[in-house]
Amino acid sequence: MTNDDVLESHRPALKKLALDIQGLREELLTGFGSRREVLEWSQRLTVRTLGEIRTSWYHELARQFRGVPSSGDERALLSALLTPAARSRELNPETADALRERLAAVLLGPSEHRAFRRLRKDATEYVDERGAGDTSGHDPLKQRYIAMRPALDELDAYQGRVLAQCVDGLKDRSTILEWGDELELATHGELDDDFLERCYREPSTVTMLTTSSDDQKRARELFAATYLVPAYNAGVRDLTGRAKELPDAEKATKEVHLA
Repeated sequence: MTNDDVLESHRPALKKLALDIQGLREELLTGFGSRREVLEWSQRLTVRTLGEIRTSWYHELARQFRGVPSSGDERALLSALLTPAARSRELNPETADALRERLAAVLLGPSEHRAFRRLRKDATEYVDERGAGDTSGHDPLKQRYIAMRPALDELDAYQGRVLAQCVDGLKDRSTILEWGDELELATHGELDDDFLERCYREPSTVTMLTTSSDDQKRARELFAATYLVPAYNAGVRDLTGRAKELPDAEKATKEVHLA
């Protein structure tokens, strides 16, 4: 996709979606420097595919984060997602590259297609009156909002922050309640109504969320893969049906001076 192709778009939201997913694909094919980066990529994926990732992927992701109990190593797919320096197991580089490319085909390809079909119903068409050499006021490369929908950007910001707080660990039991406020926003209300209560009440969960040891950090990564990211995806799917398009036309404001 060339810049000229992008500039000629009259339905820039669709091109913006394609460009965002292209960027995610490039990250996937390159590989990730840590388990945390895999989670962060999965979170961004939920928003930029408009919640169209199959739930089965998140079940598989959580299974990957459980690892191999007998050895403590990653499972093969998670290992393939990581760069060689970040892996805890030996894996042929060509095999890892092939697995990531296959995931791009079977996960991103169909999800992009479903997201495109969802978005195309509401993608606004813009027709600019411009002279030779002018660039479109609705150039997809100039749109800062995901799918040109500010509500999705807001949700993306909450999701990223809540995920980071979870992986980093919370200060104490009381902080869990404060974290729950943003958790509600980040998941768009898609967790069970007793989820935060259980996080606060269950001693093992409190220990996991508030202890800084490496093993508890690994447990929090698994917790995020199992509960947070799937709920993120469901929340995005619900919000997408309500989010409205807003372009960043980036045109100079015309002022009218009264005599």
